[in-house]
Amino acid sequence: MGNPVARAFAVTGDAWTQLILREAFYGARRFSQWRDRLGMPRSVLTDRLNRLVAAGLFEQRPAKESPTRLEYRLTEMGLDMFGTAVMQGQWERKWARSPLQERYALAFYDRHTGEPVTPAIFNHEGGQPVDPHFVRGEVGEGLVPIAPPTSRRRRTQPMETDRAIIDRSTDIMGDYWSWAVLAAAFFRMRRFDEIHEALGVATNILADRLNRMVLHGVLEKKLYQKAPPRFEYRLTQAGLDLFPMIMAMHGWSERWLCPDGPPLKLVDTRTGEAIHPVVCDLATGRLLDPRNIRWEVEAAPGTPDAAQPLP
Repeated sequence: MGNPVARAFAVTGDAWTQLILREAFYGARRFSQWRDRLGMPRSVLTDRLNRLVAAGLFEQRPAKESPTRLEYRLTEMGLDMFGTAVMQGQWERKWARSPLQERYALAFYDRHTGEPVTPAIFNHEGGQPVDPHFVRGEVGEGLVPIAPPTSRRRRTQPMETDRAIIDRSTDIMGDYWSWAVLAAAFFRMRRFDEIHEALGVATNILADRLNRMVLHGVLEKKLYQKAPPRFEYRLTQAGLDLFPMIMAMHGWSERWLCPDGPPLKLVDTRTGEAIHPVVCDLATGRLLDPRNIRWEVEAAPGTPDAAQPLP
């Protein structure tokens, strides 16, 4: 699958990479900060940071207080991934809450006006919200296969942290093939054989990822033939609610990984106009730029400490 979403998954789809980006949005810049917050093995952290630098999401700079020490800074490309992380967090808040998210919610505000910000997928900055019922994909030029990365599923759980933006969803969608299976489901591929043919994934890996998606309630398994028994896999409501995150990832990939134009284009079926997904504020249509957004962890309504600050 050489579409923009698959390209993005190959760069950012594994669990450790998602968590490293999460901490970068919270201000992490040094190797020791990621190591202490996530409990990652040193070799794994080194590998992921090197990959992110090579992909263009991070750059290394001398630290201001110690020029001999290097730190990692998000580039424009990396900062633009913020919208995808936010949409992932929105989904997780609804469908895969961590214990922390049961007590606290992440609220966003415009840094300059103080007004609350509601993230939403728009067809372009300043445009209109995207309705998933009116989106069609069209194959463009240069549809080429993307070589999947080597297996990078997280082997051990990270340390507990106080980060509410994303956490548990990385257990569900924490590697390239999980994302690829999910993307296939959004392209209405439902049967094992057709997913296998489209992705070129080993059958044991595909079976594992499908079972994982069913276990976590993203897909449901339905019998469509009794003799011999054959099943198809359909998106549940939790799966369908991943649409904004998939769109955010598509838009990011269009902007950064498809210099010759996206091999899979999105079109509004009502107007015929191209959709270039971007995460914006629902009220203003302004781009969600982390440099212009202030976020606060607030106690969830109804919790005992709803009126108390986060410790």
